[in-house]
Parts: sequence; structure tokens; C-alpha cells
Amino acid sequence: MADGQPLLVKVGARGSKLSLAQAGAVLEKLKAVSPEVQFELFPIKTQGDHDRQTPLAGFEGRGVFIKELESALSDGRIDIAVHSAKDMPSVLDEAYCIAAVPERAPVEDVLISKDNIELGSLPPGTKLATGSPRRRALVKMMAPAAEFVDVRGNIDTRLRKLHEGEFDAIILARAGLLRLGLEDHITQVLSPYEFIPASGQGALALEVRKDDNNIMEIARKIDSRMDHTALNAERVLLSTLQAGCSLPIGGWARWEDSSLKMDAVVLDIEGRNAIRSSGEVKSADDAEILGRRIAKNLISQGAKDLLRDGK
Repeated sequence: MADGQPLLVKVGARGSKLSLAQAGAVLEKLKAVSPEVQFELFPIKTQGDHDRQTPLAGFEGRGVFIKELESALSDGRIDIAVHSAKDMPSVLDEAYCIAAVPERAPVEDVLISKDNIELGSLPPGTKLATGSPRRRALVKMMAPAAEFVDVRGNIDTRLRKLHEGEFDAIILARAGLLRLGLEDHITQVLSPYEFIPASGQGALALEVRKDDNNIMEIARKIDSRMDHTALNAERVLLSTLQAGCSLPIGGWARWEDSSLKMDAVVLDIEGRNAIRSSGEVKSADDAEILGRRIAKNLISQGAKDLLRDGK
């Protein structure tokens, strides 16, 4: 704070409607706990926003939605980057860290279908839109006669394409629909115990420069320790598997009955085979141990071979 002026903290997020809604909610939380600080939102276009045609699984490398935000962190254009946690690579550049994970939204995937038909009852030939290898593989296990259509664009665009008949059904993250007030469109909430979500789904992550202690402390005021430790377990799962969100992997950690429990699945892209593992720990300090243990169990069952064959 200089010359009596309040500290200005610049918060960056992708320019999509959903990202701005998420970042706006984060700003409100930050303002509530740090009223003496001035916060300003800076929308930033990312590679994934510019290219709406390439399926997400087809992008080379990881972090298609975060590189430009990290560049803005690096040169000081922003102080905090708000990400959907599932878009982040499992290992960050050493210059940055996740300072806070606010309270997590629902983690489930949902089905939206034109005729309100649930997943297990979809008729043969149903055109189902999703570009996620994980969702495709899980759907193939539950509704093998479905035909898949790649889809990009924001949630409003995807829903419009559904209602215009480009496809018959679509799977989306429940959290995004809730954050945009579109939950009335949901046909079926898919059980996360069976349709295991992507690691990080439903969670937001506040990324900061690791050497900026002042900004880190401000961000940490809205951290949910329980959700942060669950996310840590999920991210270690991916890093141990040396995998990202473009592979057919599900990982879901949560606190139940005073324990951190985790379920994970690795699938082949055709949905013919699935390797599952689960476990729990009592202490938040053991979250990374849990993620690593489950990943190693999956590897011992042949997970890496399954992923390699599906590439």
C-alpha cells in the first residue's frame, strides 16, 4: 500500500462466460475477507479459447487453458490466476503454486438429453457429444450403442447445438451448469462412485507466484483445507501416472466419515477394460501419500500399458 492507496490485486481468468462467472465468485470471496484490498478482474484469452475447432484431447502438451495466464503472472499483469482445477497440468512450473482452493462445487458429470432419456436407456444410434476420452470410455461401458460427436464451445453454445439437433445428448460437468444457473437442463446426475469424475472437477484453484508471499497470504484466506487436500491427492495421482486430463483417467478424493477417501479408474479408450483402485487415510497430511499409493496400485495392475495402448 503506497501513499494511502489500497493495495491493488489483479485477478486473471479466461474470457469465457463460465470462467468469468467463476472468477467473479472468487473476487466476492476475496473482497469479503480482505475489504482493505482492491481487487480487479482481468480476462485473458488462452490458446484453448482461440482454437474452438481442435478437440481438447488433440492439443499437444498440457495446460492449453493456463499458459497465457501463467505468462501474465510472470510479467506482473496479474497477481492471481483463477483456474478450473481440472484444466491444470498435474505438475506446475516451479515459479508458481496453488495458494488456495475455495470450497468445491459438486464433482459429478451430468447427462442432458433431448428427450430426457437417462444414460442406461439411450437407444442405439444416439449421438452423444463429448470430446473427453474418460467420458467416452465410461459411456461405452454403460451405453455401448451410443455414437460419439466431438463438441467445443461454451456451455450455451453446446446446449444450443443440442436443441438444434446436431446431437441427441451431451455430458457436461455439473459444476459449470450450477455456476451459470443452468441446472434445470440436467436430465441425470451420474453417480461419481460409478462414473468417476476427472481429477479436479468442480474445484477452482488460485495460482500465484511462489515468491509473492503477500499475495499468497491474501489468497489463502479463502482456502478450504479439506478441498485443497483432496485436490492434492488427485493431482499426485495424475503426476505419478504421468498423465493429464486428455487421457481416460478418473480420480475423486473427498472427506467422508473423518477420512480422506479416494476412488480412481484408468480405462482403455474403447471402454472395454477398466482398472480401479480405492483407498483412504485419516490425516490431511497424508493426502499425497494416498494419491501416490493409489496410482502405484493402478500401475501394478497394468494401468500404464492400458494408457499406452490407447494413445
